[in-house]
Amino acid sequence: MKALRYLLISLAALLLAACGSAEVSTPAPQAKPKEAITFKNTVVSLTFDDGDADNYQTRSILKENNLRATFYVVSGFTGTSGYMSADELRGLHADGNEIGGHTLSHLNLTTIRGGELKREVCQDRLNLLAYEFDVVSFAYPYGHYDEEARQAVIECGYNNARVVTGGPALLPPADAYTFQAMPYIVQDTRFPKMTRYVTEAESGGGGWVVFVFHHVCDGCNQYAVSLDTFSKFAQWLGEQQKNGIVVKTVGEVIGGQVQPGVAP
Repeated sequence: MKALRYLLISLAALLLAACGSAEVSTPAPQAKPKEAITFKNTVVSLTFDDGDADNYQTRSILKENNLRATFYVVSGFTGTSGYMSADELRGLHADGNEIGGHTLSHLNLTTIRGGELKREVCQDRLNLLAYEFDVVSFAYPYGHYDEEARQAVIECGYNNARVVTGGPALLPPADAYTFQAMPYIVQDTRFPKMTRYVTEAESGGGGWVVFVFHHVCDGCNQYAVSLDTFSKFAQWLGEQQKNGIVVKTVGEVIGGQVQPGVAP
């Protein structure tokens, strides 16, 4: 009887060991790899406002990732403390980046009228044309405009003008002189949110996703993107080009001939 009990205990132990061994050796289910999104109807434009000196850091990043951007310049600030020099702007332009206008002194165009308004818009463009840039694109300071400001942009020889928010824009936009951008990129805008702006546009049927950057620095300004975040986003955009995404300057998207300068 005692021998039978030992035999039963031994058999039970062997069964438990076998079950444990089977559990260990059973492979865990493998997660399916995430499929890469294919872009068919989305165009992205990277735009930088004001001509801040820290924007020049993006030159090599853009070039490394086969990207070109539009830099909207306040020409009255060019070469002054905190802003890019004419030579730095020429370097960006030589790489295929676009230089656009952003007024002579960054005034809200809805607060000025007549000759002062025309001077802010037309003289700014004349200054940039004098640097031998093909100046066709304009951005309203603060995104503010009214019908008189819009008309001044047209009369000064621009082919398009950007506002802020309301994006993604249609392709082609309903009005080239008030096309919409995504909300400002600010210091708490993270890399995943930036990519979502693009992927959600594609999922929604496509469109023109226009990004608006100001400073490029680590926490130096409310309207700033860190260099690391911008680098990650630029690399992501560069990689997505093989999946069909199109990245163009604003001037490339809208098109049109470069018009002569107009005196204010």
